[in-house]
Amino acid sequence: MVGARAALTAGLALVAIAVAIVMSQSPETLTRTNAIHPLNVRLTSVPGGGGVCQGNELLPARTTAIGVSLNASGGPSVTATVLSGKTLLTRGKSASGWIGRLVTIPVAPLSHAVQHATVCFAFSGAHERVSFLGVRGPAPDAAGSETGAVPGRLTIEYMRRGSSSWWSLALAVARRMGLGRAWAGTWVAVLVASLMASAIALATWLSARRST
Repeated sequence: MVGARAALTAGLALVAIAVAIVMSQSPETLTRTNAIHPLNVRLTSVPGGGGVCQGNELLPARTTAIGVSLNASGGPSVTATVLSGKTLLTRGKSASGWIGRLVTIPVAPLSHAVQHATVCFAFSGAHERVSFLGVRGPAPDAAGSETGAVPGRLTIEYMRRGSSSWWSLALAVARRMGLGRAWAGTWVAVLVASLMASAIALATWLSARRST
């Protein structure tokens, strides 16, 4: 019984520590896009192990993540590589199993901006063709793949860590969660959080009671 109580206490403490660490971090904010309209279409598709590169990109300073518009049913792991000529500047890899069109790949930040960079995306562990989304049109700096030029440019976004923590943004997030509902207001998020806290407290009390 003492061991059960100790395990329960340790578990709750670890959860509280994890929440505090996550809330103390700063969310990533969008710093720049490559001006490609978000209502994009499929430009090309590549098989697993393939990839696409796009030149004439501006990599902002302190970029911590790069987003690219893709379409796939399995969501394979995506590797992003940024080059200046043939020099590797930074790279990163996303997790597999993503859902949605915009895939975010974390990369090592640089202290300075880089103009005329080449951004490449490749896949690993994919057993399907992955589609790249963007805007069609002739361009001298259109994207390219192993099979040739792509008829347009890819949609790419650049993000970096913001200056505010999740703690300082909690009220703004609560306000947004309360929008567009039958009973709108910040209290909606507060109510949901209170119900979750009550459920955790009740489950903890019942577990402690059974262990006595």
